[in-house]
Order: sequence, then C-alpha cells, then structure tokens
Amino acid sequence: MIHRLTLPALFLGLTALLNAKDLPAVSYEKFASDFVSPLSMIPYGKGAQAYLVVDQAGIIHFLDEKGGKPGKAFLDLRKSIVTLKKGFDERGSLGVALHPKFASNKKVYLYYSAPLAKKGRKGFDHTAHLSEFKVKADGTADPSSEKIIFTVDQPQWNHDGGNLVFGTDGYLYLGLGDGGASNDLDPKGKPEGGHEKGGNGQALNRHLGKILRFDVDSGDPYAIPDGNPFKGKDSGLKEIYAWGIRNPWGMTVDSKSGDIIVADVGQNRFEEINLVSAGNFGWPLYEGYASFDQQNPAKPATLKVTPSPKDFVHPVLAYPRHEGLGKAAGYGVSVTGGHVYRGKALPALDGVYLFADWAQSWAGSKYGLYGGIRENKTTWSMQVLPGAKTPAGPISRMIVGFGYDHDGEVYVLTNTGKGPSGKNGEIWKIVPGK
Repeated sequence: MIHRLTLPALFLGLTALLNAKDLPAVSYEKFASDFVSPLSMIPYGKGAQAYLVVDQAGIIHFLDEKGGKPGKAFLDLRKSIVTLKKGFDERGSLGVALHPKFASNKKVYLYYSAPLAKKGRKGFDHTAHLSEFKVKADGTADPSSEKIIFTVDQPQWNHDGGNLVFGTDGYLYLGLGDGGASNDLDPKGKPEGGHEKGGNGQALNRHLGKILRFDVDSGDPYAIPDGNPFKGKDSGLKEIYAWGIRNPWGMTVDSKSGDIIVADVGQNRFEEINLVSAGNFGWPLYEGYASFDQQNPAKPATLKVTPSPKDFVHPVLAYPRHEGLGKAAGYGVSVTGGHVYRGKALPALDGVYLFADWAQSWAGSKYGLYGGIRENKTTWSMQVLPGAKTPAGPISRMIVGFGYDHDGEVYVLTNTGKGPSGKNGEIWKIVPGK
C-alpha cells in the first residue's frame, strides 16, 4: 500500500520530538564483550546456544543465555569473505535469519561479502552472497551444506545493507544499499556502470538500492512471490519488492503487528524510518520528505516539508542530520535500525520502536536512545528516551546494531568506531533507568 500523507502529518513526523507520550528512563547493563563488531543478535536455543551473534569480521557466534564472552562458532565465514579494512568497513558477515520452520527443517540464511566472482563485473569491489545452510545435530551450521541462492556484484565497499528477515508471510526479505559512492552516482565514472543514470535506487534493472523478497520454499533456488511488483511484467527485476532505498542499516519484524521496519541511512540532510511495502521509497529523487538533487546534494533543506508525489511511499519518520539543515536541530549522521520493544522490564515501552544513531554520542545534549511512537498508520513521532545517554559515556561507543531475546527485551550492540578490527565490540541490555 502506498502511504499518502498530508502536509501536517508529514510535519508531525519530523518535528514531534517532545510531544510524544512520556517514555521511561533507561540505562544500559553490559551483557557481553570481546566481539570485533557485533551487528545483530537473535534468539536461537538454550543455555550456551541461547543466541546467535553476527560478528562483522566473519564469525557467527553462539552466546550464552547469561551473556559473557563469545561462545563457539555457529559458523565461521572468515575464509569466505573479502579481506576487511581495519579502520572502517561496511562489508563482512552482515545478516542472519532462521527459517520460520527451523525447528523441523534446520535451515538458516546468511548474507555476506565474498570476493568478486570470476565472472563478476569488471572493476567492481566484491560479490555479495545470500546462502542457505543446514544445521547439524550439535546445533552448528554445516559449512559443506552451503547453497548459494542469490548473488549480486557490488561496485563499492559501502552501502551493502545485508539485513535479513522472514516476514509473517513466510517470505525472506533482503535489504540492499545502492552500491556505495555519494549521491548514487559513479565517482568520476569509476567503476564504469557502477551506478545507473538516475541512480541505482530507481533503476529497475538493478538489484541495488532495493528490498528484495524471495520464496525460498518453492523453485530452485527460489521462486518469486505473488505480490512482487514486477512478477509477470516485461520490465523490472522480479525479486524487487521495494525500491528507492539508499542504505538499509537495520531491518526488523514487529512480533505483534507483523510490520517490517527498515532504517535507511541518508546522504546529507535526513535519516529515515520506513514501513516496508511494495513500492518506490524515493531515493535518490527524495531524501526523507524533501526532494533531492544528485548534482547539488548540499542544497539547503528546511523544516517546511513539501509532500512528495503520490507515487512514492513516504517515511513514517525522518529526523534531520547535524550538517544538513543549517541552524535546525540535528539528531545524528547515520541511523541504526532497532527493534520494537515487546519485553516486560519496561512495560511503558511496549510497542515503541527503539533505534539510535551511529554517531549519536557526538550530538551534545540531544544524544540518547530514540523511540519511534506510532501516531497513526502512516506517521510516527520521535522522542529521546530519558536516562543514560550512551552505554558507556559520550564519544565512547558507536551503536552499530541491535538485538533481542526470547522475551522481547532489546539489546544495543556497539564498537568504539574502529570498525571490524580489535576486540572492542560489546552488547548492552536496555534496562530500567536507575
């Protein structure tokens, strides 16, 4: 469904930072440490195999129900991924999802950055893999069982996306960024063809800049689900479900409503939260609620919002970046998507989408954990949660991901901004403020 918002509704979603319902104060309790760069954590089993933690450096670890240090490897992909840069990198092992019938079929899906394939596009950086693995009796994934079901050549090392979720419809959703480079344009034409004219986000002959949807229970290696917009049509890649995406960094399914929520990192002016549906989310024609000019990306934007054309799906929430709106309040530079809280420790947060900004510790008095609150079906408001602002003090931890447990409690995953190197990755449980 395409969400058509009125101007007042759009304005509400952008500016209602202080008028939302009162949210409880939160604090952070260290749960685990000694990871490299943990990007996601999902419930898995019991005891020493309670959780799976995707570490960007190439290992999916078990984590004990009591937390602590990384457990044994559920799957080691270090020999399969590209060599990562030590300073900062967006490649690596990026996403994991258990099949909805995992208890019986033991299938798990991984998304990771492999070296450029032999037949990969010349000049491109790497080839990303979406693979299915079978799990052995001891609970670990069998490396020899890998079935590569989808690949995509990536022109640059960044904007890889890689979030994986199964929707309540039973289909597998994969979020892919626009391939990297600023403004969804080829930098000086290199690599040639890395970005289509008008941007990969709008190019229906490219998988980049899209949310893809697969039926992994039919076909070989998959089938195209009914409802994918280009199924049965002469144009458009059949795997595409949503397009006009820049860099999806965090995708989740609300366990109660079934909504699929994706955080899309902006370019210069806005960060946005979207409810995934079939349709065009605008990038690079729109950023947040404002039109975007690829040739003039720094063109000033204001808080006076103009509704985008009816053929675009609008964000449910957008917030301004520090540098993008002149003297207007900025709330970060890179959104990190989270989860809808469904736990019991903080009942006042029930139904609130908890998320953050990667560089929120640079935001002065405004930094903190953010809550997205549903005002109606198409518009959310945003609030900075009271209490502790960062897990370990200002300018000390970057929030790179979120996790959740069997009870719906939510966790913050951090590193110290040094990317996929060292052992500075930590996991913090969100708890009531002290």
